[in-house]
Amino acid sequence: MGRAAVLAIANIPVGDHVTRKIGGLGFNLDTIWTTCLAGAIVLGLGLWMRRSVTSGVPNKLQLFWEFLVGTVQDQVEASLGPQYRNVVPLAVTLFILILVANWIEVLPGVYHNTDFLPAATADVNLTYAMGILVVVLANAAAIRRKGLRRYIAHYFRPPVVMFPMHIIEEVVKPFTLALRLFGNLFAGGIMIALILAFTTTVFAAPVTAVITVGWKLFDMFIGVIQAFIFALLTILYYEFAVSEEAH
Repeated sequence: MGRAAVLAIANIPVGDHVTRKIGGLGFNLDTIWTTCLAGAIVLGLGLWMRRSVTSGVPNKLQLFWEFLVGTVQDQVEASLGPQYRNVVPLAVTLFILILVANWIEVLPGVYHNTDFLPAATADVNLTYAMGILVVVLANAAAIRRKGLRRYIAHYFRPPVVMFPMHIIEEVVKPFTLALRLFGNLFAGGIMIALILAFTTTVFAAPVTAVITVGWKLFDMFIGVIQAFIFALLTILYYEFAVSEEAH
């Protein structure tokens, strides 16, 4: 079977969302819904952990949160110093939110359509928003640390002729954050759709199910890696921003 035939059977929708126009602006309702769902799951886990936390023998959820927060706190203090512990909640929240959002697509559904829940992180609009948020907060921290004059002056650091490149370097940061996350999650959805389309036409249903489950488990692993990378880059961008040295 040729590639065109497989793509036709898979019927892969690129950028296909449930969209509504409100006040002249388009809103991807499926992305909004799944983002809210992911946020509710994260809040629910936090509240559940808060109710079950104990100073005695910790449960598994408490151990997971303590390990996660402790690991991020160690990374932040090693990179930024203890005065920047306020970055820890941001990095932890982004990691958990992105992880849950990544897994939403893998567990209940196959790909973007109106019948299944899509991964919110497979919508570039959400990843752009998170990337811009991280870079804006990092630059705000840099202005507080250095003052506005020194912050602007660091773009003119020697060699001064590289000033345009320093500006471009800062502008592309949210795009690199966003597109890395979006590309990996979007590609995972495409692969699942292609595997289903191809194996359904070649193998029996049990073989198709085994192959699909195997890829979904791998896709879940990729979701963990991408959430970790986004959180780590958040810390690194803060480190670059507040550092007194050149990038």
